[in-house]
Amino acid sequence: MRAERLLSMLIIISQKGLVTGRELAEHFEVSLRTIYRDIEKISEAGVPIAAECGKGGGYYIMENYNINNLFLNKKEIEPLIAVMENLKFLFGKNQQFNDIVLKFKTLQNHRDQECESLSINLSHFSMEQELREYLFLINKAIEDGRMLEFEYINRRMEYSKRIVEPIQIKFANGQWYIIAFCKVRNDYRKFKLVRIRNMNLGDNFIKRIISKEEIEKIFTDSYERNSILVTLKFSSKIGEQLNEHFSKDTIKPLKDGTFIVEDFFPEEEGLKKFVLSFGSECEIVAPKKLRVDMLEYIKKIYIKYKD
Repeated sequence: MRAERLLSMLIIISQKGLVTGRELAEHFEVSLRTIYRDIEKISEAGVPIAAECGKGGGYYIMENYNINNLFLNKKEIEPLIAVMENLKFLFGKNQQFNDIVLKFKTLQNHRDQECESLSINLSHFSMEQELREYLFLINKAIEDGRMLEFEYINRRMEYSKRIVEPIQIKFANGQWYIIAFCKVRNDYRKFKLVRIRNMNLGDNFIKRIISKEEIEKIFTDSYERNSILVTLKFSSKIGEQLNEHFSKDTIKPLKDGTFIVEDFFPEEEGLKKFVLSFGSECEIVAPKKLRVDMLEYIKKIYIKYKD
C-alpha cells in the first residue's frame, strides 16, 4: 500500500509542479508526519524532490528530471487519455480512478501539444447527471458486493421494480448498460441505463462465479432465440450509408443500383421503428408477416395525421 502511495505521490508532484504537504495529506487521507516520511523515502530513492518554504510554497521535482514511460509513447497514450478523461467525468470523485488518469496524463505531457487530436464523448445527451450518479452507484455496488434496486422501463413502456446483483458496466452502440443477475426474473439481464429510475444500493450478496464468455453466450443465445431473419431493400440514394447501420457481410448491391440487407433482428416494435427511420428509402421484402404488420403499423400512424 505504501509503495502505491509513494508512486502516486511522485506522479502528482510531477504533474502539478508544486504541491503542499497538506494537499498530499488530504488526498491520501494520512497525517502530515506520514507525508514527511514518504517524501524522505522518495528522496532516498534518488528522485530530487525540493521544498519551497513560506506562503505559496510546497514540494516540487527539480528541473531536468523526467518520469519517462518505458512502454508507451505519446501517440500511443493519447487515445487512452481521451477515453479515460471522459470516464473520469462520468465516474466523478473516485480517487483510485483519478490517480490512474493523472499517471497517464503525466506520461503524455500536454504542454507539448497545442490541441489534442482526439476527443471522445461517452455521455448521453439527455441525462448526463443521472449517468454520473448511476455509474458511481453501480461501481460501488460491484466493488462492495451490494445489490441494486431500481425501477425499469422496458421497450413497451412498462414500469417494473427490479432487484439485481450487478456484474459489469458496459458501453456498447452508444449506450451504457449494466449486466446483472435479476432476482425478479431469476436470470441474467442487460439493463439500459437511460431506462433506469430511482436507483439505490441494496443488501449484500454472495457473488456468482461466471466468466465473461459465459455471460456473452447467455445474451447471444437469447438474442438468437428472439430474432427473425429479415430481408430489407434500400434505394440507391441511401445505399452508401448502409455501412453505418449494418455489417458489410449483410449488404448486397444489386445491378439496378439498389441494395439488399439480410440479417437477424429481434421481433418487436423497435424493428418497425428502425425500418421507418429510413423513410421511403427502405422496404421490407421478407418475411411476409412482417410486411403485413408494418402496413398495419403505418395505418395507425396515418390515422393520427389524416385530419
